[in-house]
Amino acid sequence: MKRLPIITHSLYAELVDQCRAEPRDPGLWPLSGSIVTVPVDGQEHWYFQMSRRTTPVKYQQREYIGPVGDARVAERVAAFESAKAGYANRAEIISTLKSAGVTAPTGKVANLLLGLHEAGTLEKAILVGTIAFQAYGAMLGAKFGQAAFYTQDVDMTQADSISLAVTEETSSPPLLDVLKSLDPTFDAVPGLDPRTPPVSYINKDKIRLDVLMPFSGPPRGPIPARKLKTHGHPQRFLDYLIADPVETVLLVGGGALTHTPAPARFALHKLIISQRRSAVETAKKRKDLLQAEQLLILLMQDAPDSLAEAHQDLKGRGPKWNALFEAGLASLDKAGVRDSALELFGLRR
Repeated sequence: MKRLPIITHSLYAELVDQCRAEPRDPGLWPLSGSIVTVPVDGQEHWYFQMSRRTTPVKYQQREYIGPVGDARVAERVAAFESAKAGYANRAEIISTLKSAGVTAPTGKVANLLLGLHEAGTLEKAILVGTIAFQAYGAMLGAKFGQAAFYTQDVDMTQADSISLAVTEETSSPPLLDVLKSLDPTFDAVPGLDPRTPPVSYINKDKIRLDVLMPFSGPPRGPIPARKLKTHGHPQRFLDYLIADPVETVLLVGGGALTHTPAPARFALHKLIISQRRSAVETAKKRKDLLQAEQLLILLMQDAPDSLAEAHQDLKGRGPKWNALFEAGLASLDKAGVRDSALELFGLRR
């Protein structure tokens, strides 16, 4: 783990401020696209052209707007162009951050996240898993080891008490419809019982989106995720992870505001989850521990109180939680990190 230069970290803070200040007009076209003029029978007409990053077909799709010279249409076009200028400026900031070594989603996973952002899905979600870990680098001002970053999966749960949306989207389409609008090869992953509703979706490129929902008690089937218009896989310990989530910006497009778990809770949760991995999940266990270790190194220096508060909550959740957490600590590779964490958490015997 290396520190980002202060100027790079400050640039990310500027990006967050700009994303928060972005006008959120649901009537505007997606800002990743562009407006073009096309001559038809001697008359110029405006068309909206989708970005190649989010279009589901081989050729860029166009939507007719209206004739050049129509005052009401010109007003809408001017509003889009103004917002697009801000988007382009934020995209330049993101390009600079990436050039400085800040890790960001790449390739088709990045395109999926951009599409979900423009569809309003990320506003209603908390991202968990490796996509969330990626976001912590820019947020906390660090470059984490690359081995902890690779993923073809997007894991999310619904945000029950928070939303970045201006208004509640009561008419938003089901999650699968959103995914198919971005890539028609997305389909539901069938469960063991074909009668149960899907909780996961995958496309031809093996990019997978999993919806998780917190629960406790006896085992049960999929849980409705009403804000996301789907169901989620019941996941123990998730309620701890997503308590008090934090706002962040994904480095895709012109920046995508969403939420992730608090970094301290993410680190402690990874220690717990690592101990629940089966023998065939050894690679995932190593990744869990690597992510937890790198966050612990950073937070013990910069925000030890956040770790202490996260541990205080964990302590009250029962002996099983604490046993898994302590076993996870004992599994960390770096003895110095283990010893410092044991001291911070008051576990040194």
